[in-house]
Amino acid sequence: MAETVHDNLCRRLQRLEDIEAIRRLKATYLNACDTQDSKRAKECFAEGEILIDFAHVGIFRSRDEWETLYRAAGCHPFVLDQHHGANAEIDFVDDSRARALWALGYRNINTQEHTVTFLSVLYHDEFTKFGTQWKITCCRAEFKTALHCSYATGVLETLTAARSLAPASAGT
Repeated sequence: MAETVHDNLCRRLQRLEDIEAIRRLKATYLNACDTQDSKRAKECFAEGEILIDFAHVGIFRSRDEWETLYRAAGCHPFVLDQHHGANAEIDFVDDSRARALWALGYRNINTQEHTVTFLSVLYHDEFTKFGTQWKITCCRAEFKTALHCSYATGVLETLTAARSLAPASAGT
């Protein structure tokens, strides 16, 4: 039976709602990281086995594993982060799976170590829809550029300026 105009509109509307839900999910994750809300950030990932590949930072196979490192490394009053995600390219594999590429501009001020770090990263993400909720099932960071500076002497001094801190891993 041919698809009716109504069915076509419903399918297209659902796709737009799914795109918006994926955008909101990534925004929730980035904002939770900025506010050091590890529980809220963790809940953006699916339960069970997933892949979070942050290259030199670490590879994690569960959201709990990731949260443990994140809380230890990033949830301190002296860590001031800003994650700015943009340029989303979202493609659907099917009605319950999607892939996306995001550009991340990241700024970290560490008032304890007196450093400032700027990174540009490409996130290669995969999403799965569980019931009505989208979750991140794979997140691979491809580090593109890095600028790491110290302000300990009162003058901003470059410690590292590079195309990347480390190559992206294979994601295996």
